[in-house]
Amino acid sequence: MKPELPRLRHAPAPRLLVLALAASFGPAVAQQGPNPAAADQIDSVVVLGSARHDATVLTSSAPVDVITPAQLKETGAVTLNQALAQLHPSFNFPQGQNAVKGQGVRSASLRGVSPAYTLVLVNGKRRNASAQLTGTDPWPAATVVDLNTIPVTAVARIEVLRDGAAAQYGSDAIAGVINIVLRDASGGGEANLHAGGYTDGGGHTTDASAWKGVPLGEAGFLTLSAQRLKNTNVDRSEADWRQLFPNGDARNATFDKKYGQWGQAERDDKVALANAELPLTGAVTAYGWVNYANKESSNWVNPERVVKAVTNNPTVTDGTRLGENDVLALYPDGYQPWMRYRAVDVAAAAGLRVDDAAFGKLDVGLSWGDNETKRDTYNTANPAYGAASPTHFYLGSWKSDTASLTADWVRNVDAGLAEPLAVTAGLLGRHERWRTGDFGDVAGYAGGPLAGRTVGSLYPGTVYASDTSRIPTSGSSTSGIKPQDATDITRNVLGAYAGADARVTRDWQVGATARYEHYSDFGATRNFRLTSRYELAPWAALRGTLSSGFHAPSLAALGYQSTGTTSNWSNTGTGTLTPGQTRQFRPADPAAAAFGARPLAPERSRTISLGAVLRDDDRASLTVDAYRLKVKDVIIATETLQGATVTSAFNAAGLAGFTQASYYTNGWDARTDGVDVIGRRQWKLASGQLELSAAASLLNTQVENVHRYVTIGGAQILAIGGAKVRDAETGTPKNKLVLGARWSNGRWTTTASVTRYGKYRYNVGDVADSVAANGNRDQVFSPENYVDASVGYKLSERWKLDVNIQNVFNHYPDKYLTQNRASGINPYSFIAPNGASGRFVQAGFSYRL
Repeated sequence: MKPELPRLRHAPAPRLLVLALAASFGPAVAQQGPNPAAADQIDSVVVLGSARHDATVLTSSAPVDVITPAQLKETGAVTLNQALAQLHPSFNFPQGQNAVKGQGVRSASLRGVSPAYTLVLVNGKRRNASAQLTGTDPWPAATVVDLNTIPVTAVARIEVLRDGAAAQYGSDAIAGVINIVLRDASGGGEANLHAGGYTDGGGHTTDASAWKGVPLGEAGFLTLSAQRLKNTNVDRSEADWRQLFPNGDARNATFDKKYGQWGQAERDDKVALANAELPLTGAVTAYGWVNYANKESSNWVNPERVVKAVTNNPTVTDGTRLGENDVLALYPDGYQPWMRYRAVDVAAAAGLRVDDAAFGKLDVGLSWGDNETKRDTYNTANPAYGAASPTHFYLGSWKSDTASLTADWVRNVDAGLAEPLAVTAGLLGRHERWRTGDFGDVAGYAGGPLAGRTVGSLYPGTVYASDTSRIPTSGSSTSGIKPQDATDITRNVLGAYAGADARVTRDWQVGATARYEHYSDFGATRNFRLTSRYELAPWAALRGTLSSGFHAPSLAALGYQSTGTTSNWSNTGTGTLTPGQTRQFRPADPAAAAFGARPLAPERSRTISLGAVLRDDDRASLTVDAYRLKVKDVIIATETLQGATVTSAFNAAGLAGFTQASYYTNGWDARTDGVDVIGRRQWKLASGQLELSAAASLLNTQVENVHRYVTIGGAQILAIGGAKVRDAETGTPKNKLVLGARWSNGRWTTTASVTRYGKYRYNVGDVADSVAANGNRDQVFSPENYVDASVGYKLSERWKLDVNIQNVFNHYPDKYLTQNRASGINPYSFIAPNGASGRFVQAGFSYRL
């Protein structure tokens, strides 16, 4: 039962202040509980961030927000990731990623930092991460939880803790925690069918979903949920600005330069979830859930031109030569590969809860998750085989699995304080594994009969005969996983925590949590969290937290090795490299030490926050929370290391023919300062209920102690360029504002929101605003404003129709400067926070069972 909020005392001036601020800064996230009958409440009980089981959004000592199923549906978003991006001011995740830039895995980022720092829970249990080492510009690659494995219909509410909480929840909870609370219905149900697309073409979407509640015994439930989502890809490419063919080739004047495709990926997702609970006795309840996801994502990737790509001129072109990856017998005009990702993810949890007045509450649970991600590439070739090359290669797969056993206990103890002391304690054991699954097709990476020959020798008597470029000796630039890169790495974690939350006086509440964990690969880590809340008056309170945290390097970062050939594609001016083989080393590989690598250390954090809560009875609230998040030893990938001393180091290691090296390293320390403002105001009018809201997130990240250089063979080689640093500081918007309005009256529900992203920056060269080797240069993108709207109409108690429009005014972000279109055809950046697809219109119906 939701605790009743104290009524505002008679204080006209403060009351007017609360009302004015709440009307101006009301929250974009509806802070209401899962009970639809409580729609006029802006406070609800939450389980995140506190030892107390009666804490609410507004009485919590840390900033927590609650998002309801109605809000998720009214955004018109078809996935959890997209909905959270629209609803929450602190949530940032670029929505326009290409297939090879993370489109298949959509995770969560809070406070403008890497998604690796946000822990995702499902019903309070840690969700397993994807096996894919995902790069999502502008953040470094990481293995993260894919939010879109969970059907939207399975969600009862989403709780978002905007605070460091590793002492309570363990590794990854540096920037915050997202807890997805599952629907727990024993009856009823709903079916939904929606279809839509982008008004500028592409993205044709069909979204079918349903849930059904079934009773188990007299007091148990089984809730089944499923979703099928399909959409076609989006093409927003433009004519290639670069030269496509060698000098003197007539096609340079006649060929249609609008030949490629670039934009949002195609996908086909099938996800399902079953959640169940069954009381066994008056005090013991069994529970469990199972989640299955089968996801595919595919898209065109960077085109291969006939002309050779180089980095010594602004057009990235040597018009006298052919590209090493050309196979003119198969693709006389060049080609654009198509890549497909396929992931199967299975997760489950089961346990027993004991709720006894004398003993307290005990939850013993076992959770498990398994993910395999596969890749294929089509419309491609291995130039070492020439005309005999296959045009489709299976690139192999990665696998990951996690098993956790946890025991969590809480009990209220009478300690002579204003209220009973809430005491918590817990134990945990976790086993993690990340490994290579399948190897790629040998024909995709093996040196064929043409390997090592000059390109000109294949075309005697033509203008290409003098071309001395050499065909790669180890396959195409998109070759698959090779046997020498096989990995199987495991980790065991044991830990314990204890904490207490006390109301020292009627107005002052304090809490403390300490955690110890031992990692089989990193040893012991100890962390703490302190919280406090002081109620100045029934309408105003101060709150704050102080905590330490950690993020253990992912097994993928520790175990990943990749061997390939030089790519002809460059996004930074350093990607188009000296011909030869490349290797991304495992950080602890003894051979990597010659290139400056060293074993990774865990990332460690300190967070301090201070906030204020203002409220007017149960219809207006305002929260303001300032924070500082410091992360030490941030893990990133180095630049591609090359040069004469690098080649010599490869030769000394017995790796002749290799010319480029890279690896993950602890690159720098970072500090993020920010303020989140969230509030809301509700009115009951004769014509219905009106809710106005606004939320703002302001942040600034600074990087220091950068390990810029490594010494190889006595030479200083740049390991971390200035562009990587500037990405961390400016690659995401420094501010985000969300304004919202919702009006409901009987059969009608209408919502509208305005989202404003502050400016952000695309970074390339080592020196800010200088021109990189391939002509790229830094670019600042203007602030962006997007308007979303929805209208719903209840035909009856069972049937409801709705129309949703995202990006009503068809706004696009700034286009790239011409020289920044590194693939030639891409007019927009990967880091656009709202994507670059234009207006999306969707309509459909819901039927309540």
